[in-house]
Amino acid sequence: METVTTSYGILAVLPPLIAISLALITKQTVFSLIIGLWAGVTILSGWNPILALPRMISDFFIPLIANEGNAGMLVLITACGGFVYMIKVSGASRAFGDIASKKVKTRTQAQLVTYFSAFAFIYTEPTLTLGSLMRPISERLKVSRVKLAYICDVMGCPFATLSPITSYSTYATSLIAAQFAALAITGNPWVTFVKAIPFNFYALFGMLALLFVIIAKLDIGPMYDAEKRAMETGELIGPNDIPMSKYDMDEDAMFKGKNITIMNFLAPIITLFVVLIAMIMWTGDAKTNGIGGAFMHSSITLCISLSFLISAAVAGLMGVRSGVMKFKDVVPQFCKGVSLNSDIPLILILAWSIGSLTGMMDLKGYLIGLLEANNVAPGIMPMLIFVVGAFVGFSTGSSWGVWAITMPIALPIAHSFGVPIELMIGACLSGGVFGDHCSPISDTTILASTAAGADHIQHVRTQLPYSLAVGGCSALGFLVGGMVSPILGFAVTAISIVVVFFGLHQYAVKRNRRLAA
Repeated sequence: METVTTSYGILAVLPPLIAISLALITKQTVFSLIIGLWAGVTILSGWNPILALPRMISDFFIPLIANEGNAGMLVLITACGGFVYMIKVSGASRAFGDIASKKVKTRTQAQLVTYFSAFAFIYTEPTLTLGSLMRPISERLKVSRVKLAYICDVMGCPFATLSPITSYSTYATSLIAAQFAALAITGNPWVTFVKAIPFNFYALFGMLALLFVIIAKLDIGPMYDAEKRAMETGELIGPNDIPMSKYDMDEDAMFKGKNITIMNFLAPIITLFVVLIAMIMWTGDAKTNGIGGAFMHSSITLCISLSFLISAAVAGLMGVRSGVMKFKDVVPQFCKGVSLNSDIPLILILAWSIGSLTGMMDLKGYLIGLLEANNVAPGIMPMLIFVVGAFVGFSTGSSWGVWAITMPIALPIAHSFGVPIELMIGACLSGGVFGDHCSPISDTTILASTAAGADHIQHVRTQLPYSLAVGGCSALGFLVGGMVSPILGFAVTAISIVVVFFGLHQYAVKRNRRLAA
C-alpha cells in the first residue's frame, strides 16, 4: 500500500465531502463511499479514472483487510452478527422481553432500561448487544427504530470513551504515552487519561442530554416525526426506509408452545461475561500486570470476538433444549445471521479506505496549515482542536483516526504553551467522537443503525439535531476552558447544555399544545 503522503491542499477534502454529500442525497451508503473513494483515487492516479479502479483494490482494499486491527474488527463484526441473530432465534431476546415486559410498561421505561443497561457493558462498546436485547421490548412499546438507534449510538462510542477499561481507552492511552515519551513528560499516561475524562465534554454531556431527552420526551425535528408515526400507527420505520438489519420475524408463531424460560437469556449472557472477563485476564496477563493492567494490555477485539462465538453456541444449545431449533440447525442459523449483515464489512472496508485516502492526501496537513496561517493563540487551541477534530471525524468516519491526528498536535502545544494537558486530551477525544457521531460513514454509527434495525441515513438525520446542540455547547466549554480554566469550561458546558435543552423542551411543549388544539 502506498505510504507516501503528498499534500493535495483543498482537494484532500473532496473524497469525504463527495461521499458524505451523496450519502445524504441518495441514502445509498455503499454507493456513496465507492464514488467518494473512486474520486479520490482518481486524483492520486493523475486524474485517470480507469487506473483508479484497480488501485482501489490493490492500494486500499487488500492492505486494509490484511491489517491486523482491521481484520480483527471484521471478525468481531462477523461473530457479533451471528451472536445477535442467535440471541433472536434461540428465544433469548424473547425470554428477556417477556420478563422485562412485566416490569416495563411505558415507552419511557423501555428507553431508560436501554440507557442504564449499557452500564453492564462498561468494559466494551455495547451498541450491538443493547440493540439485540432491547429491540423486542422497544418494538412492543412502539419506540421508533431511529430512537432506539440514537440511544444505542450515544451509549456506544461516546460511553466507551468515558470508560478506562475499554479498547478506546487503551488506544487513547497508547497515543498519550507516545507523546509523553517524545516530550519527555513524566507521569502515567493511563492516569492522565482518567483525569481527562471529566473534560471529554461531548461524550459526558451527550449521555446526560440523552437522559434528559428520554425523561422529558424531547423529540424534535425528524425524530419527532418518527416517534409520532410509531405511536400513532405502530410503524417503527418510514415507508421508504431501508433497515440496516433484517432480523424481522414472526416471533409469536416461531415460539408458540416452546419451552422458553429466562435461562434462554441468562445462559448466553452469563457466558458472554464470564468468557470475556476470563479472556481479558488471560490475554492481559493479570498475574503479571494485575487486574487493572490486564484490561489495559488485553487483546480486547480477540476477547470480545471469542465471547460472541461461544455465547452464540450456548444460545443455540439453549434453543435446542427449548425445542426452538434442532441441533443440526445451530451452525446454519449462525451463518444466516452473519449473511444478513454481509453489507456491514463492505461498508467498514470502504470507510477505512476513505480514511486512509485522506491520510495519503494529507488532509491533516491542510487543516493544520489553515490554523497556522491564522496565527491562532494557544488558549483557543482546545476549541480549535475540538472543531478540527469534529470536521475530520465527520469526513473520515473514524474517531480513532482523529485522535491519531490531533494528539500529536495537541499535546506538544499543551506542553509548550502551558495549556492544561487534560483539557487538550478531552478536546481531542470529544472532537473525534462528535465528528464520528454525526458522520454517515462512521463504523459506530453504522453499528447503531444495524443494532436497532433502522435506516442508516434516517438514523443520522434524526440524531443530528441533538448531536449539534451538544457539540455547540462543548465548543463553548473548550473555549472558556482554554482561555480561563478547565473547571470553568466544564461549568459553562453544563450550564449551556441545561439552557439549550430546556429551551428545546419548552419549544416541544408549545408545539405539542398547538398540534393538540
